[in-house]
Amino acid sequence: MENVDLTEQWRSMQRMFLPTSAISASLKENARNFWEIQDKLLNNMQAVANGWFNRRHVGTNAAREAAERMCTTDTLVDFGQAYQNWARGAFERVIEDCQQQITAVSDALASPPLAPSVGEKETEPARSETRTPARSKATYQG
Repeated sequence: MENVDLTEQWRSMQRMFLPTSAISASLKENARNFWEIQDKLLNNMQAVANGWFNRRHVGTNAAREAAERMCTTDTLVDFGQAYQNWARGAFERVIEDCQQQITAVSDALASPPLAPSVGEKETEPARSETRTPARSKATYQG
């Protein structure tokens, strides 16, 4: 078996298949932007999830406290007041969940997934806005 220099083969394949340096810089910039956006998206999703779990903990503690108050009340009015206080807090947490989801979706839609890099914008040729219809080279000879 012959000794094969894989490093040199890899460099040769890179030169053969990978784009020129101008395009390579553009691809590098797009790749960096893509992964930065992915990281930002994960951070936002984590913040939404953490907020949801925090509100659930607050909700379970509030439900436990309300249950304790309702079990120790002397009157039906006190019982109803304890339940109403718990229900109001539960409703506020549901509204906050909805607001968090709306904010997360609007933030995700606000930043485009990939934008052309600066190099692409500068090197892209200007296109004419007026277009002439393409003509067919074949003609009918009837």
